[in-house]
Amino acid sequence: MFLLSADHAGIMDRFDCQYLMATFVNVYIASFIRGPNPSKVIQQLLALSIDQQLHIFNSLKAHLTEKGFLPALEDVMT
Repeated sequence: MFLLSADHAGIMDRFDCQYLMATFVNVYIASFIRGPNPSKVIQQLLALSIDQQLHIFNSLKAHLTEKGFLPALEDVMT
């Protein structure tokens, strides 16, 4: 009967801890270590409404123009 009781010295307690820690490590790596995946970002952008997509597009375009990566509209017209 003693073998069936849950004590803190059994081998199963050690396996239970490994399962619990593996779960937390997986969540930690997926949340904080793994970098952003561009294809997932695109998928999330495409799930937004058209108005939200246009707002993000205009914000990104303004940022890239300000940083000099895109020509300003006046430069393109001349």
